[in-house]
Amino acid sequence: CEAAAGANPARRKEVDDSSKRLAGLLWKLNQADVSASVCGKLLQLCAALDGGDVAAATQVQVVLTTSDWDEGSSWLTALKRLLKMRQALG
Repeated sequence: CEAAAGANPARRKEVDDSSKRLAGLLWKLNQADVSASVCGKLLQLCAALDGGDVAAATQVQVVLTTSDWDEGSSWLTALKRLLKMRQALG
């Protein structure tokens, strides 16, 4: 993602913010502070990305945003940004 940000300061700031937000998610996961429902959806999202299916991963992200915003509001924005970057890279 850093390579995609390049020299664009606004994009760089976005990447830095996303990194901090996702670090928060990883901390919560390590503390077992994420619901089973959200963990299951994150596993689905990761499986879709592993299979190269960015569209399916994006659909899971939308479901997370609509159904689990209260739990994931601090990191869902970053997840959406990363998926958009991944989609732009092809």
